[in-house]
Amino acid sequence: MDHGDPAPTKEAKEAEIVFAAINGCTTSLSLLFERYRPRLYAAAVALLGYTSDAEDVVHDTFLIVLRRLHQLREPAAIGGWLHAILKNQCLMHRRRAWPQARLDEAARFLGQMSEAESIESTIQNQELRDWVWTALQDLPELQRATVILRYFSCCNSYDEMSAILGVPIGTIRSRLFEAKTRLSKVLLALADKHDDEHEICLSNRQAFYQEAFKELYRGRRDDFLAHYADDLQLIWSTGTRSVGRAHLEVEVDDDLHTGVRIAPLRIMASGNLTVIEGAFINPPETPDHCPPGCVLVMREGAFQVSRLHIHLAPRQMRFED
Repeated sequence: MDHGDPAPTKEAKEAEIVFAAINGCTTSLSLLFERYRPRLYAAAVALLGYTSDAEDVVHDTFLIVLRRLHQLREPAAIGGWLHAILKNQCLMHRRRAWPQARLDEAARFLGQMSEAESIESTIQNQELRDWVWTALQDLPELQRATVILRYFSCCNSYDEMSAILGVPIGTIRSRLFEAKTRLSKVLLALADKHDDEHEICLSNRQAFYQEAFKELYRGRRDDFLAHYADDLQLIWSTGTRSVGRAHLEVEVDDDLHTGVRIAPLRIMASGNLTVIEGAFINPPETPDHCPPGCVLVMREGAFQVSRLHIHLAPRQMRFED
């Protein structure tokens, strides 16, 4: 019996709305805005906090969309396109507010330099994150890796940090103390400056590794492995250490053979360090083949990764920007 054409999918319905909006249908445009407003506002709050600024950038995003909607070629990409515009507006807003925010924080430091909570609160302040990331590049590599894991990673307990970096907890504590002491001075020195270096580095690393993992699972194994040095140091949080890319090749080939994939959920970068928090996607027939999550800490050389720390996490990594 012919039941007619199948009902349109949710994606097809949204594509119809986008097409109608592009062609000047104000009702469709309003529907599109109302559908995405909550998600865009949530993303703005994550970047700017619960302030009127978050509402302002959502409004500015919609104004830009009104002018540029005709440029959208793929209706299915509307969500990513809107979020890209919003993120750019948030970054522009933070750049405009950057000098005063940092000078205010610097003034606070001048009066509270001896208080440990001063540097702690600054590192954890969402609005000052770019300032902190810029300052991190002046830290020695090992201190920088420790700070990134402690304040920006999901695996931030002393036990986890000790396992990932392969050093005693006492060493982790001393590195953090030294790092915070040095950071307080560096942050003050950078209070009246803005440097795009971190944003550029982060954007490039995120784009590279997102694409690298996609290409790996599309069959470009050799290209993926070529990013790692022949004499790669491979360090597992279990304490196992090995030298040589061949050891990584064994792990990658085993995952490809069993159908296991890594989905990079969060990519952080500072100077020659990259930290990736990912989720293991196991094949349906062996859902427990790998633990839920992983953390990769990589030392980037001029062209290849020279050292890779691998931590298998017993829980799912969080998905945050």
